[in-house]
Amino acid sequence: MKTDPLKEHINRAFAPYEALKPVGELKEELYHDLQERFQDLRNQGYDEETALKMTLDSMGEISEIVSAITEKGKELQQNIHADFRASNMQDSDLSSIVAEGRNFDYSNLRKSDFSSSDLRNGSFRYCNLADVNFNKANLTGAKIKKSELKGATFDGAVLDNVDFRMSNLQSVSFDNLTLNGVNFDYSGLRNTSFRNATLINVSLRTDLKKTVFEGATMDKLTYAVLKAYKADVSKVIVR
Repeated sequence: MKTDPLKEHINRAFAPYEALKPVGELKEELYHDLQERFQDLRNQGYDEETALKMTLDSMGEISEIVSAITEKGKELQQNIHADFRASNMQDSDLSSIVAEGRNFDYSNLRKSDFSSSDLRNGSFRYCNLADVNFNKANLTGAKIKKSELKGATFDGAVLDNVDFRMSNLQSVSFDNLTLNGVNFDYSGLRNTSFRNATLINVSLRTDLKKTVFEGATMDKLTYAVLKAYKADVSKVIVR
């Protein structure tokens, strides 16, 4: 199999920076740009060896490219004290930040990483939070109303008193989590899973016919709401 010299060169150049989150996407973007550059030079009549050398020479110093990206990320985290209402922050690395009480209303945060972040009492109303990583984040008291959350992940997250009202949580997993005082009223919970979760004083006034509660443990009041809204409660534990 013929090797790809452009991809090999990029992999070698980025090897010292593989631990940095943005590097994977940057490599792919740069690779496609260089492919186009190489093909343009070939179309201009340059032989393969010359076109390859000219393409690689045009790449510049990788250390400078990576430095610019990481500095941008540091600047974003340093300024997280500000409000970010109506911001386009798609694909942002916001992991491990302290943003207690901050306002992200009306923002596009699709595919962003909030893992291990302190987001207590934050506001995420009317946000695009599709495919966002909230793993191990502390979202206690957060308002996440009327937002898109399909594909979001919450593994190990703290969700006490979170307000998810009127949000789309289709197919999201809350498996094995403890949910205390969480409000899911009028939210989309089709194929949403609460397997082996603990539900205490949770409000679920919405269509639950396709929601999974297998192995979930809950108080009597939460159980009564599930029954009223046609959830399958055949495999839940009531305490």
